[in-house]
Amino acid sequence: MKKFTKKQIAIILIISFIIILVSAVALNLMTKDNIQNGIWVKGKNMNDVDLDTLSKYGIENIFLHSNAVDRFGEKNVTEWIKKANSKNIKVHIWVQCFYDNGKWINPINTKEKKINYPFFNEKISAIEKLAEIPGVSGIQLDYIRYPGNAYKYDYSNEVNSHSAISKFVSMVSDNLKNKDLTLSITVMPEKEDTKYYGQDVGTLSQYVDVVIPMAYSGNYGQDSNWIRETATYFKLTSIWANVCMGIQNYESDTNETPLSANQLKENCKAAIDGGANGVAIFPWDLMKNWFDMRDLK
Repeated sequence: MKKFTKKQIAIILIISFIIILVSAVALNLMTKDNIQNGIWVKGKNMNDVDLDTLSKYGIENIFLHSNAVDRFGEKNVTEWIKKANSKNIKVHIWVQCFYDNGKWINPINTKEKKINYPFFNEKISAIEKLAEIPGVSGIQLDYIRYPGNAYKYDYSNEVNSHSAISKFVSMVSDNLKNKDLTLSITVMPEKEDTKYYGQDVGTLSQYVDVVIPMAYSGNYGQDSNWIRETATYFKLTSIWANVCMGIQNYESDTNETPLSANQLKENCKAAIDGGANGVAIFPWDLMKNWFDMRDLK
């Protein structure tokens, strides 16, 4: 019988470990929901949306801002969701977490240098109520981040910006685990998310079904190549969750001229070519030039 050298045994062990790890990741992703495509709808625009148009162009998911419930009432939102569902469109409630009404909320109590559990519990209670709305298919957590100064709050290994945000997302995940809902999060499309925004994407991907990097190329002065590269990076970083790239349908925040259908399609296709599992368009109210989302499959 052939004897293996120590080097050969080490190589075999490494290969075996890689195979086991890849298999574990693949099996995990099989249990996670995916978002093939979607579009964000601001609460105030709910009743203006032509659901037939969305259905015509292959939109499968709507991220409806939670303030639609405050503005129109749960009963009306429920009826609207029912209409969307009848057209095979799922509705996810889009929830702003650490930024609301023009103010940032710190996930850490800076005076005591402790996790801000009182706010966490209050927010999670509100999310649970939204999750109970009949017909809701998912919850999307937005603004689970700092405004760019997360590193200022890294007090210790136990209390720091990314551990606080990861803890919040894990608590939301635990509270929704027995519900048939898709949990997604939006993240900044940058490689130093942890340092500046407190978003440790690899860790966060353990707790959610879908990670949505907001690859708004116009805001970064970039093109479809950047979208493709960003999709590839986040597909590798978001180990335990599917990746759906957020694509803006206008030039930039300083120029809201709608993109042409061809340009928007090119940007969406770049995300898919980069390895993303899906794309979501932001926002509905600036969507003027449609294309069939089914062409991306």
